[in-house]
Amino acid sequence: MKTLKKSKKSIFISYSSDAGYCEKKFIVETVRQLKENNLSEDIWFDKDEKIVDSPCWFSLCMESLEKCKAAILFLSDSYFTCPVSLYGGKALLERISYNPSSVQIFPVLFSQPDAMNVPKEFVEIMNVAIDLTGEHATKSIAEKTSVVIGCLMEDLEKLATLHCSPHSVTPFDLEFTGEFKKKKICLWNVSDLQEWLFSLGIKEFYRQSLAEAGVDGFLLMSITDHDMNTFLGIESRVVRKKIMQQVLHTLDIEHKRVDNWHLRLRAHRPKPDTVYLIYDPADVRLAQNLKSDLKAKSLQVSHHNTTRLGHSKEEFLEVNGPLIATSSHVVVFMTQEASISPFVFQEVLFADWLGKKIVTALFNNVWCGLRASMKAILGDYPAVDFESRMYSESLEILEHQIKPLRRVPGVVLEQTYLTKMSEGSKPLNLLVNSKINFKNKKITVKVGCAQVFISYQWDMQTKVDEIQQILERAGFICWADISMATDSRRHSSSSVRSSVSIPYGGPSGETLQSQIHRTMKACHAVVCFITPKYLQSDNCAKDLSLADAFQKPIIPLLLRYVPLESMKTFVGRILLRYGYIDLSNDRLYKQNIRVLVDRVRKTLSQ
Repeated sequence: MKTLKKSKKSIFISYSSDAGYCEKKFIVETVRQLKENNLSEDIWFDKDEKIVDSPCWFSLCMESLEKCKAAILFLSDSYFTCPVSLYGGKALLERISYNPSSVQIFPVLFSQPDAMNVPKEFVEIMNVAIDLTGEHATKSIAEKTSVVIGCLMEDLEKLATLHCSPHSVTPFDLEFTGEFKKKKICLWNVSDLQEWLFSLGIKEFYRQSLAEAGVDGFLLMSITDHDMNTFLGIESRVVRKKIMQQVLHTLDIEHKRVDNWHLRLRAHRPKPDTVYLIYDPADVRLAQNLKSDLKAKSLQVSHHNTTRLGHSKEEFLEVNGPLIATSSHVVVFMTQEASISPFVFQEVLFADWLGKKIVTALFNNVWCGLRASMKAILGDYPAVDFESRMYSESLEILEHQIKPLRRVPGVVLEQTYLTKMSEGSKPLNLLVNSKINFKNKKITVKVGCAQVFISYQWDMQTKVDEIQQILERAGFICWADISMATDSRRHSSSSVRSSVSIPYGGPSGETLQSQIHRTMKACHAVVCFITPKYLQSDNCAKDLSLADAFQKPIIPLLLRYVPLESMKTFVGRILLRYGYIDLSNDRLYKQNIRVLVDRVRKTLSQ
């Protein structure tokens, strides 16, 4: 007989794992009542899935969150200060921004958070949340639970797939069996907790107080001395102190268990100047190249065991977790393969759970195809652009992120260097969005709005595009016909600009030459890219003579060495009025690209 495949649970419970007793008690009671209303097989709650002690707990939560049809968010001050719950909320909002019908969100405001802790993307859902902080603030947990059930039940029933009644609840064991000794505290049920309290010699009166409140191991982990006194009626200070001390003692014993290796890793002190590389096995060659370059800079570099990937998520992390734990920094390779890699996903989440400093090396802008969880986690971490910057420059910026120079060499201007390093890395979400915005902006700059006119010849088009991006990132509006009439640039001594019709950016049927004329007239500076082919082209002659006629300041960039005598006479006379910025090799490019930005800024301010 063919067994039916277990369906995916469609309703995700998003809450703060750092929440206090009252908040967790409210969440547990709400989930229990929802399950009693025939949603037992539709709700995914990590406590009931019995995974809270797993090394893969974080990744299992995020995987379920990515697949759910609906999510109940229990918002509070704790929710916005707990990284895991905040990642979950951001991932859900990311799913909605990509596809509004992919998931429904039901926010519940349990307590009013500090406004400074609430990210701006959460403001809208805060406004539509079931608010328990106003007229319901003084109600009991049971009453607040009833309010939430009444507001949500009708909508949640429409999302249910199985409508199953809850599993029968196992009654308390009348006889103690010692079973609790085999379990971790977080997995204890009410009976296990009662037996543990009995073994400590706690009087029945106090044990009964916890039993009536339904306190199990999950809730015990969040109980404080104040909670026991105020909410559980345990007035004896001696009893409260004994329970708290024994909880800590039991946790200390659990910490030494073999299967709690991941908890011990959190206590590891990272070694200085150590880097762990996270990459997909398909990118091994790229990783080896970067590894050798980082080693050359006196950094210790490690990565996952390439000969032993393991047979499960847990085994993979157990093999490679110690290397991540002892590293001071983690570098994530962002490529096409990495964006969908299960290895990268597991390691990134585990590294973040360990509290590692993460830097993304962006080799491909795959943001649009990245998992919602990865966007939520990596989005605010710094990233270095290896895609459009020169490799050597990006490597220098990455090294600075990992091991900042304590003293800048005398040959380098300290402030210039520090500015370059700070501008070279941005949060990943800002970096990828600026690249997307730049691509869109290139075809939407209106004629007459450009500050910088770019004059070039097709033989250096890639370099022109790269420098234009640098100028755009510095805040200058540039215009070049790279995306408009590339073919018109493919002639060394003749031009067909005047016959090229522009499908966008100007009036219908306007020629490229006409648009160039109007843009040149409106701009504040002309940057020309000098190569031998440029000096022999009509583009050079026409652009520079037009700039001279409009009395526009010219900034010549030397991309390839050109002897002065090869210049055409009137072109030579024009260019000799201005000083060159030499970018003809990698060393000069790195040294002088900042000079270009400063010179453009100075020219525009005059």
